[in-house]
Amino acid sequence: MDRVEVLKGSSQIKYGPYTIGGAINLVSTPFPSTFKTFAQVSVGSFQTNQQRIWVGNSTKNIDFLFEINRHASTGFKEIDGGGNSGFDRRDFLGKIRWHSTSTARVQQSFTLKVLNMTEKGNESYLGLTFDDFNLNPNRRYAATQKDKLDIAHQHITLNHTITLSKNSNLSTTGYLTYTYRDWGRVNSVGGQSVTTVLANPDLYPNSFGMMRGEANGPVVFQNAARTFLGKGVQSTFQHKLTKTKIKQLIQLGVRLHSDKADRFATQSTFAMSAGRLIQTTAGIRGNSENQIRLANTLAVFIQDDIKWGGLTISPGLRYENILLSLDNFGTMDSERLGAALKTASNHVTAFLPGVGINYVINPRVSVYGGIHKGFSPPGMPSITAITQAKPEKAWSYEAGFRTQNEKWNIQLAGFMNQYENILGSDNQSGGGAGTGDMFNAGKANTMGVEWSMETDLISLLSSGKKYRIPVSVTYTYTHAVFSTTFSNAGGDWGTGLIQKNDWIPFLTPHLFTISAGVETNRFNTTVLARFTGLTRIKPGQGNNIQTPQKGVPYNNVNALNSYWVIDISSNYKINAKATFFATLNNVLNSTYIVANL
Repeated sequence: MDRVEVLKGSSQIKYGPYTIGGAINLVSTPFPSTFKTFAQVSVGSFQTNQQRIWVGNSTKNIDFLFEINRHASTGFKEIDGGGNSGFDRRDFLGKIRWHSTSTARVQQSFTLKVLNMTEKGNESYLGLTFDDFNLNPNRRYAATQKDKLDIAHQHITLNHTITLSKNSNLSTTGYLTYTYRDWGRVNSVGGQSVTTVLANPDLYPNSFGMMRGEANGPVVFQNAARTFLGKGVQSTFQHKLTKTKIKQLIQLGVRLHSDKADRFATQSTFAMSAGRLIQTTAGIRGNSENQIRLANTLAVFIQDDIKWGGLTISPGLRYENILLSLDNFGTMDSERLGAALKTASNHVTAFLPGVGINYVINPRVSVYGGIHKGFSPPGMPSITAITQAKPEKAWSYEAGFRTQNEKWNIQLAGFMNQYENILGSDNQSGGGAGTGDMFNAGKANTMGVEWSMETDLISLLSSGKKYRIPVSVTYTYTHAVFSTTFSNAGGDWGTGLIQKNDWIPFLTPHLFTISAGVETNRFNTTVLARFTGLTRIKPGQGNNIQTPQKGVPYNNVNALNSYWVIDISSNYKINAKATFFATLNNVLNSTYIVANL
């Protein structure tokens, strides 16, 4: 991967179906203009190692790039009884492009991209009690010694781009994505769910002993095997109008897409014996979950970037039409004969308008703003709910300004989102029962401000120096509350009555990042410090804050403490073709809690 693009504002009209928070574009390594090779090798603590190698070239009609990556580690978690807590991730990327010559009457290209990725990670959902965390935050209980994440992913795309005229072009992409994911992990100990035991270890001492490998007894292990298949085709037409003082770029896009998720979750029985897990019974495939989930969608967008002098206005409209269906075969039909088949469906449509504005006052100062209607699909339909969840919608507003010159770059932005039918989820990873169902919670409001500055301290004082001292600062404040009262049955926001003006949990109000470094033509070093403020993990109001502490019951905790993380990185340019780099992550060896579910 070459870089990550974050697309917000008017850009979100073109991408979906999740449009409220913008979009992230993972950009693969581009074709080099001439024959080029690249290699990057690094080693670190816990036998961490990473290799990235690619080779590519561009010729008269054919361009190609082939890349391999590997990232592996034995892990820093310490499993009771020993074992590897690391991962091994490998991927291959191949891209080939044919394009017409620069003198051809019709300019066009075909690009084929193929990706293959595998990952095996000895990762677990299970955490620690606060007392055990204080003794050793890197500990993992004996019950997790078999936990493993297994992923295989393949992706293929074929793109055709053609220039229809001097001011028009059409780009069409067909794609197919296949992903297999199986996360095997401990589900219950001594007949109690791991969540229940961690929440009340004193009430279930025998089960807690099994979890820690200190008592013998039954342990249920679940393999959550899922296969995902996504395929579709999308086309984008662009046309420029340039004959008047008002310049326009009109874009029209259409996408047909299909998703299939095949879910088999199987529970097997193990015995905790002398601190080791021994399988006693292999479960029948699908005895915990046996479903097929389908989604078929049509998406259309149109956007017009209108430019007049320093003013650019970008109105647009997006349409989403989504048909969702669920086939639940039950937990006793591994062959899927349909004897206990239950089905559910949901049909969702949405028109999503928006407009973005950018005005360049002068080469150093610009202001911008926008209003967009965002959308999130409601997830799979439920076979038990009387009514299906509604899609989440939100009006998003933003306004800001940028100023820059040769000495600094400053940005200030304000934002606000007004949610309707805000969505929550019932996932085990979020403290719920693990049904995966989505549910609505009425209205909510989020608002805040973000400020960033980049400068070179040396350039502020003088010019012409052979070294630089770059400094950057970013601060984000977010205020997020529910604006209706509702009763919640579990999942993301807990259980019980949630009041109007309660804080939305898991949204950190204060985020702060500062970096400073020293740069020369051949050497640079940077210190990066990140602050994450106190974060509520349960809805509530006022200053009644209870963070994890010794002797405080799990269920009384409603917030997590703030923390700092400091990293240092350095680069030394050996010559025009080689660079040595070193990083030191978490210099202060900070330990902190990021979840309390």
